[in-house]
Amino acid sequence: MASLGAGAVHAAATGIHAEHPQLARLFVAVAAAQLGAGLWGLLRPGRAVAAVLAAVNAAAVGGWLLTRLTGVSWIDGLEAREAAQFADTACAAMGAVAAGAAIAALLVGTRPSLTPSRTALPAMAVAVLALPAMWTGGTHVHSHADGAAHAHDTTVTGEPVAHEDGTDHPHDTTVTGDTVPHEDHLATWPRPWDPSTGVDFSGVEGVSPTQEDRAERLVVETLDVLPRWATTEAAEADGFRSIGDASTGSEHYIRYDYITDDRFMDPNYPESLVYTVDGDSRTLAGVMFIASARPTDDPTLTDYAGPLMTWHNHGDLCWAVIDGVPKVVGTTGATGSCANGVNTGGENPMVHVWIVPHQCGPFAALEGVGMGQSAVSEAERVDLCHSDHHAATTTPQPYDPTQPIDLGGVAGVSPEQQAAAENLVAVTVVRLPQWADYRVAEAAGFHSIGDAGTGAEHFIQWDWINDDVWLDPDHPESLVYEPQPDGSRRLVSAMYMLPDTTALSDVPDIGGALMQWHIHDNLCFTDDEEAPQVAGLTRADGSCPAPLVKFAPAPMIHVWITPHACGPFAALEGVGAGQILDGEERLCDHAHGSGDTTF
Repeated sequence: MASLGAGAVHAAATGIHAEHPQLARLFVAVAAAQLGAGLWGLLRPGRAVAAVLAAVNAAAVGGWLLTRLTGVSWIDGLEAREAAQFADTACAAMGAVAAGAAIAALLVGTRPSLTPSRTALPAMAVAVLALPAMWTGGTHVHSHADGAAHAHDTTVTGEPVAHEDGTDHPHDTTVTGDTVPHEDHLATWPRPWDPSTGVDFSGVEGVSPTQEDRAERLVVETLDVLPRWATTEAAEADGFRSIGDASTGSEHYIRYDYITDDRFMDPNYPESLVYTVDGDSRTLAGVMFIASARPTDDPTLTDYAGPLMTWHNHGDLCWAVIDGVPKVVGTTGATGSCANGVNTGGENPMVHVWIVPHQCGPFAALEGVGMGQSAVSEAERVDLCHSDHHAATTTPQPYDPTQPIDLGGVAGVSPEQQAAAENLVAVTVVRLPQWADYRVAEAAGFHSIGDAGTGAEHFIQWDWINDDVWLDPDHPESLVYEPQPDGSRRLVSAMYMLPDTTALSDVPDIGGALMQWHIHDNLCFTDDEEAPQVAGLTRADGSCPAPLVKFAPAPMIHVWITPHACGPFAALEGVGAGQILDGEERLCDHAHGSGDTTF
């Protein structure tokens, strides 16, 4: 009877797998085997039928377990792991009962048959379980996730989802079965994405029906599942940890053990959550699925959704463990090495799925510093916006370190230069406040050069100028503090310095026209090996009167963590301005300038 019940559920669910003929035929075969074995067992009980019942149902349960733990690459429709639902779980439970009872019968041997009155209760139990399973399994559209309907017939609404704690989260969404009217779709990809208008990725050249269906189901399931982490508190409670990239405008929370497990593209076990940053608030915007180590063009990735997705990695990031948590502390230099931290993580391909509108499509990569690298050229990538999407973002935005860093809109600055400049600012904004208390800096070997009277007091770690660590907010050569009326000091900037053996003409071209390096070749210091103080300016011949000394000039650049009228890389003005290359005009980045400053 348990085998009959399981076979009936399989038969009822056969129709919803019609889009995958191979899978539908498999369901027919399993249903016929379980129904046939069950009828044989009722009519002709014996050892032979017990063996058949055990084998058929054990195989069915084993297949169910396999598809819930991993995908089956050689069966169309089962390539990705499926989440357990009521119908398939009930079916598997009856199959397990049938197999177990049959094995027990083989072990016990021949016994008198039960009277009809003693078979009523188990028959009723099977019916109570099988009928609801047949109803839900045969009338709900098949999905790879719990509760996800076929994507072409699904709309996503912005109604709050009631959580188990009784609260509603405004960013949560519900998925309904209302049919979305099909319109003519542009075949171009990517196209702007708004989940509230329905999930339909049709009409893209080179995308097979299976790939299209798989991508749509993934998005629908992600929309349904992901809001459980609507707050960063919920994410942290589940083991996710920030990588410290909030100043880029998108903060990633990663659960590292999910990266190495055997789950693939499962919204119930996302490797990374992405939050949009607005000051102190965080809004869940999407998920970043991270695959185990493999090339970005591995067929297991590229075949998943075909031309709808471009997998990428981040092979240029430098990581360090801070307070026990891996954090991004910079990007690799021109030689591919890290000035601070270690370069790792590039072996893991990844792809985003956005649950909020995105002009670059549902699988868009972050752009600028967050773009990452892929196996295809930038022109071939389908996770980046086309050029017409960038037009709206070319208006320069005033620099505000509390907002996502956007240094666009400057002529002659390449995307790579803009990304590098934005990354340097973002990392500095995040990491430099560890030196907010000048006494912490002093404990680390920083000494004031005694220039507080200019309105900007520099603290220098003299031992760090000629080391091999550059442009690192964890290892800055100089810190700039603004003296306050009450006698305190406010940290406002880092002043990164290159070794004094570097000529001003040989500084690295990091940000192009956004950045201008300078030197201080006209300052005289006290002859103090530990804490030199600025005590005057050089004479006309460039020398300092004894006992003052002049140091070899080291190229330097400021990165402000407060608004500045001349942008985030502004040099000091007046007597503290320093010198630039002959023939250059002193840079004041009015395009990104904001706020007032006395410097």
